[in-house]
Amino acid sequence: MTEKESRYVFRASEAPLAEAGPTLKIKEAHMLDGMVLRYQERSPGGLPDDSWCETGHSAYILSGRLRYEFPDHTVEIGPGDMVHIPAGYDHRHRPSAIGDEPVRYFITEFE
Repeated sequence: MTEKESRYVFRASEAPLAEAGPTLKIKEAHMLDGMVLRYQERSPGGLPDDSWCETGHSAYILSGRLRYEFPDHTVEIGPGDMVHIPAGYDHRHRPSAIGDEPVRYFITEFE
């Protein structure tokens, strides 16, 4: 197996930036241990009010500002900030970009 074919490497530079919704573009890698690594670009707009995410995430913000709305509070994060949200109904959240520029960030989750 050559270095280019290694199962440990995801060539994000060669992967297309795919539309995942009206305000979300992603590059996604499914790794050996069930982890999903994603590069995401979220444009201003957000999700419909009734759409809650219950998937657990860890994220690192590269640029832009992101707001996570939880049932009991809201947090805003920006470049250099990291966030970890456990999976499950008790940790449901809605992300949205703040301001005029897209948010660029890395996110991990387990399948």
